Amino acid sequence: MDKHYKRRVVVTGMGAVSAFGWGVDELAPVFRGATAIRLHRLGDLPGASEILAARLETDLPTGVFDRRVEDADRVTQMAIYSAHEAVTMSDIATDTIGLVGWGTGYGGAATMDEAYTRWLFAKHDLTGKVSPLTVPKAMTHASAAGVAGWLNLSCPVMTYSCACASSAVAIGEAYLAIQQGRCDVALVGGAEALIVPGVVRAWEALGALAKPDENGLWRGPFDALRNGLVLGEGAGCIVLESKTHATRRSAHILAECLGYAQTNDPNCLTLPHIAPQVKAMQMALQNADVLADEVAYVNAHATGTRAGDTSEIKALNEVFEDASTLVSSTKGATGHLMGAAGVLETILCIEARQVGAYSPSVGVSEPDASIDFALLTNPTQSNGTGVFLTNSFAFGGTNVSLVFRNHD
Repeated sequence: MDKHYKRRVVVTGMGAVSAFGWGVDELAPVFRGATAIRLHRLGDLPGASEILAARLETDLPTGVFDRRVEDADRVTQMAIYSAHEAVTMSDIATDTIGLVGWGTGYGGAATMDEAYTRWLFAKHDLTGKVSPLTVPKAMTHASAAGVAGWLNLSCPVMTYSCACASSAVAIGEAYLAIQQGRCDVALVGGAEALIVPGVVRAWEALGALAKPDENGLWRGPFDALRNGLVLGEGAGCIVLESKTHATRRSAHILAECLGYAQTNDPNCLTLPHIAPQVKAMQMALQNADVLADEVAYVNAHATGTRAGDTSEIKALNEVFEDASTLVSSTKGATGHLMGAAGVLETILCIEARQVGAYSPSVGVSEPDASIDFALLTNPTQSNGTGVFLTNSFAFGGTNVSLVFRNHD
């Protein structure tokens, strides 16, 4: 193959888990402007936190998986479910999968939290009864390893842990691997399940979590009175393959990945700057050979924090200043899935083609006055075709932009 030749990369399968339920079809309320965010009390210990969260209230469906999946940490269960659904939708032969790329920020948070709780609060029991499976269930690589084990894959399995950009990086790197001819098929995604007392306390200490106002109202991303992010949980997975490979097996193509760019913000771990975000979007558009005014929709990273949204608003204003591009953040519906956010939001963008509507920003009563772009705050009918861009701008400075075109 000519070293300058770049193969086209398409999406042929998707799987998802969110606070709305197990499966891609359960995401339908997002497009109607619904939210899964509720007040939750975490645990029965004195001083237990009561927080806004988008939490999945049901357990892993029974009768589908074996004991090793049922005994895994929640994050691994979600990962395997989403991968199983994506592979089933794609109808891909698993022996053709040449790469697994997976993103997560925390790994098995529930397992680690349980271990600490047993150790610190076990009454009159100095042994603590910590499970010997704590390490393999809690390690960051557990969900990727679980996916590969369930599907009996012996290909390279990569875990990316870049905070909120983890699964977006997984998608982008797999896109490059296929484009460059290193593999024909990749299974990529991410999972996160960190709504547990210890992790929540850490986020509370950072001062980053949203709080309802005196009237019990919560303000979402891009609202003028926003005051923090809302934790969510879930997983997403997509099957990427070269267009040639997909066409040869008569696969149903959902979308095409056109471009990917990653930049780093070296200035501060938690306070984002505009220039690296602008550069990520511009580089992704250039890589995709797409102009800003050709982008129909942007799924913004916007989480609802004062500083984070302010930075992205300015970056979006600059990149799309002369465009009629629609913009929304879906975190007001699903919560912030951290390491799984990038892939779940990509799936929502692709699913817009299937349901005929873009997903609006939920929880916006008064849009931020500095917004110059077309903010989508109500369900909008659309055929969902055309080009979309999705942003994942993470703590630590990793900024990722991905560009896709939904298939006609």
